[in-house]
Amino acid sequence: MTDCTEITKRLFFQAKMLTIGMAAAVFIYGTLAYYLVQAGRGVPAALDLRAYPWIQYALLVFSVVGILAMHRLRERILRQEVTPQAGDTRYPQKLFVAAVLMMAAAEMPVFFGLVLVFVGRSFCVFLPFAFLSLAAFYFAFPRKQQWEDWLGTAF
Repeated sequence: MTDCTEITKRLFFQAKMLTIGMAAAVFIYGTLAYYLVQAGRGVPAALDLRAYPWIQYALLVFSVVGILAMHRLRERILRQEVTPQAGDTRYPQKLFVAAVLMMAAAEMPVFFGLVLVFVGRSFCVFLPFAFLSLAAFYFAFPRKQQWEDWLGTAF
């Protein structure tokens, strides 16, 4: 087994475990937020009730735009530019960096949801952000076939 194949296997495994761990954190954040709000911990509601839905919708839209922007950045990173000096070498590290960027984008909505929970002291606003985050993690999850197709070799 070559070093490149071994590195690819390790990076793929790390990307999968990182995605699973970050997706599991969504449930941990939700549980933490729920119990802190139920226990009455935190500050009193700091937002005006009329502004709260607008901020919630704006953060949801910003989350979706952020996920789509990271997807576009991922595609740009993975775009292969072949130069005569470099040949057609593709590095698995690029795939790992692209996976981490997608995970960061998938984690963003859950942080916005947490901020709204603690500012508004209502757990219900966390749920759409958590579902959006979990859906983004589903699409960001590294798939072996995609990695093999991009690298041009099986590992």
